[in-house]
Amino acid sequence: MNFLLFDFGASRIKSIIYNADSNKFYDLHSTPGASTENIDQVPINFFYESFQNHLSYRESKNKKIHAINICSEMHGFALVKNIENLEKNYYISWRVNNCDNLESELDFYFPGKDFKELTGMKPKKGLPIFNIRNHKNYNEKSFFLTLPDCIMSMFGEWNGTVSKSLAASTGLYNIQKDQWLDSVKYNSNIRFPKVNSKINHTYGHILINKKEIPVYGCIGDLQSCVISLDLKKNDININLGTGSQVSKYFKNYEDNFELRPTFNSNFFSTITHIPCGRVLNTISNLFDKLYENSLKKENTYESVFWNKLFTKSDIKNKNKLLIDLNIFEGSYKYKNGGFIKNINESNLEPQIIIDNIKFSLIKQYSDIINSCKNDPKNKINRVLLTGALSNKIPDFKDILYLDTNINVELIHNEIDSSLIGLSKISRYIFRNKEIMK
Repeated sequence: MNFLLFDFGASRIKSIIYNADSNKFYDLHSTPGASTENIDQVPINFFYESFQNHLSYRESKNKKIHAINICSEMHGFALVKNIENLEKNYYISWRVNNCDNLESELDFYFPGKDFKELTGMKPKKGLPIFNIRNHKNYNEKSFFLTLPDCIMSMFGEWNGTVSKSLAASTGLYNIQKDQWLDSVKYNSNIRFPKVNSKINHTYGHILINKKEIPVYGCIGDLQSCVISLDLKKNDININLGTGSQVSKYFKNYEDNFELRPTFNSNFFSTITHIPCGRVLNTISNLFDKLYENSLKKENTYESVFWNKLFTKSDIKNKNKLLIDLNIFEGSYKYKNGGFIKNINESNLEPQIIIDNIKFSLIKQYSDIINSCKNDPKNKINRVLLTGALSNKIPDFKDILYLDTNINVELIHNEIDSSLIGLSKISRYIFRNKEIMK
């Protein structure tokens, strides 16, 4: 039985065929995500064209598809008057900040109550809860959709349900009571989807060759990555992507960690929005512009920044500069922007700067791990590294071990962890339910 797996990530949109009988993957296809196009408020037509591209690729491979399993970037939404004309609307990603005052929004939704206690998350700019009231359709009769809902509505039929994973990622869902917030439930203008947390639930179908192919999963890409790992009680995962996350098995409530649901009544603990790929791309653009003329003379268009970052660093350069990478609002530990400290004449060299960007990147994670290590309730025995960057920075693992003195395992898969997580969900569905003969 063939499952078509989709990961609608911020940087890349990926699809692959997974055969549940043989437990093998076939024909990976990848196209740019919205963040690489520098689009934050994304025309839904972008996703329409991207998905069509992937379907055309599948047609060229001529493999029968029995079911579809989707994960997507989180913390985004669409608010539309008419589901039938979705392509003319916009998807508001987590990179959009339409909220000038978080406190006023918190007072509106949570008078006298704690945001994290009810939603499992810390308040951050970019979450749908802080963007929705500024949407032009907020006071109109409209539908609230996540990204997988949009795809099904354009290419088949969505049945009006959403996974608990994506519902909780909006900040509009009470994970304690398993229901939308009261201010959401009693909003007579907006129709919010029904929430489901069962692993074998179908969210609708997509038409492929005039056949209705059922759609499963519809979870966040972070959840799918965590599912791929089978985290043990004393493991911790660092996942490096456009943003990055540190996640672990849920034992007890902690101030630093948030709670995220997967399926049924299961949760894991996580810290999200840690600066990673997005900030590195911004720095790369700066360096490459500075080197632009010399690169043209040498007739090469390789990135100076990435080449140096992907080279082993001289440990003697460590801590010559102190760099705060929190340059985007909503990022972990953001305080009025990032900074560089300890600049001296002797250390203001490109290689030293890039080395210390790398050291500062890794220090974000070692600080979190060391804080857990010092808590007897949260003993950490093993760190699992996932994400493309962890494989591309050759000394990431060694530097992290040097900083934490904890065993670090680099999970090197040819297939992205998010797609592996979807394959595990697909295999469970295959074993427990007949989809098609």
